Amino acid sequence: MALGISLIVLAVVSWFFTLSLRGRTRVQRRLLSTNPSVGEVCKVQLHCSEQAMIQEQLPESFGPGPVLDSPGDLEYELIFGTRGIHQLGPAQQVVSDSLGLVKGLVNTGETLDVPVRSELIDLHRFASLGEQLLTGDARHSRSTTADYYDVAIRDYQQGDSIRQVHWKASARQGKLMVRQENHVATAQALLILDTTFEHWCHSGVDLRLSIPGKNEDFPSSRRFETALCLASSIGSSYASSGYQLSFRDLSGTPLIEQHQQATSDVIAQSNFELFHAATADLSLNNDGTDATSAELFSDQLHKELLGFRDEPVIMILGELTVDQARRLATLARTVRHAEIFLLVAHPERYDAAHQELAGTGWKVHLLSGSLGAEQKWGA
Repeated sequence: MALGISLIVLAVVSWFFTLSLRGRTRVQRRLLSTNPSVGEVCKVQLHCSEQAMIQEQLPESFGPGPVLDSPGDLEYELIFGTRGIHQLGPAQQVVSDSLGLVKGLVNTGETLDVPVRSELIDLHRFASLGEQLLTGDARHSRSTTADYYDVAIRDYQQGDSIRQVHWKASARQGKLMVRQENHVATAQALLILDTTFEHWCHSGVDLRLSIPGKNEDFPSSRRFETALCLASSIGSSYASSGYQLSFRDLSGTPLIEQHQQATSDVIAQSNFELFHAATADLSLNNDGTDATSAELFSDQLHKELLGFRDEPVIMILGELTVDQARRLATLARTVRHAEIFLLVAHPERYDAAHQELAGTGWKVHLLSGSLGAEQKWGA
């Protein structure tokens, strides 16, 4: 009996000894891939300068993590299947006492939050999207400055300001030459993304998803994730074609804080990158508003739309009643270039709403949202 008690006491002492090792090992984790998106390879480095056996702790969907026999580094790759704020760690250290009586895992090191953006795909079906309106009235500029590459030289004409004289060019040419400033033409576009919870998660047919957030998970659906992928892919196409996009929900609330004045294609691309980064934790709006109201847009958004007479407007919607379609069609008198994507579970039930928009001259896509965007529009 005394031997049994001694063994129990020894085991308890050994276990407390192993627990005392918790947090003593300094484990560092570094994200080698910046701004990962769904479906892209994300590289992570695990480092420990002390003698230890470290097992990385990954999100549950990945299973057991890789093991680092430190000191040294370990690089591994992940491919995230959903957007969100995914947590890596804390790592677990394999510990045991000197007698080998107790062996276990204790948490060590800090966690790392990895923001994963929505998926981007090549929209082969819409290959000319974002390019067809880059000429004519649809293209305009709000630029007020021009850099070196925007300056051309021409002969002086009566009425030109003396401030425009290019003295070096005048000396070379032997006559007065002036600067001809050609402002960078940055086209404007508006992308409206329906973020109303009831429009994307209103029936049992919607495949519900749980998106990991920084503090807690938030609900989504397969249809909304498809819509968000579509919005990001369209936004990427427009931005690469020189458009500065404004991003709004149905209430007219901006989905990102962006530059109000665009003076170059670089800023146009930057605005899209802000939106794409925001998709990592973009959640549906569940504020209890009437999702079946005859007015699809708020007064604020309606007024803003009236300012996009010749600029492209993209609408990505999860629900549209006949009354809403009828009200929406009246905007065609002012908004001339619009493209609507209606992603629903049963497209055949929306023929009447589709007919209300048929005479607008807009492009209207009535699509099944049950499949992922890659299956619908990708390669």
